[in-house]
Amino acid sequence: MGKQGQTTVTKENLLQWIEDYSWMIESIEEARQPVAKIDNNSYIGAKTAMYGIEATLPKASGGTSDPVFIEVQRRVYASNKRIREYEIKVAEVQKRIPLVHGDREIEVLHRLLNGNSMRAIGKHMRLSSTTIARVRNNILNLMTAK
Repeated sequence: MGKQGQTTVTKENLLQWIEDYSWMIESIEEARQPVAKIDNNSYIGAKTAMYGIEATLPKASGGTSDPVFIEVQRRVYASNKRIREYEIKVAEVQKRIPLVHGDREIEVLHRLLNGNSMRAIGKHMRLSSTTIARVRNNILNLMTAK
């Protein structure tokens, strides 16, 4: 990360982000769900009771000593910071996708973004791993061209 939220994009960074793309997307998607179940007993996004007998009961003041609640807060905070970083990396990759031209390059890029290995891509396209590596390098050159 550069100054003022700018992201430095090197070929190495971009390659890593392309390889991590599929699981970063899944993590972002998971974090955006309104109520995410943390474990069997804990939820993120649980609401305070507004009606019924619960609403008339006294509310706790100050902090909480509930270790599960503290753990949920830690996970939410850590998750939000991480998710923001994933969103930045994913956006950098996405805005560069239109720079890639050529049937081979587009096919290899989309398969990499889907999480396919170089070997699996080569097998599917009936190309050697050397050719796939060369195509991948062409993709990185196209995506990092000024």
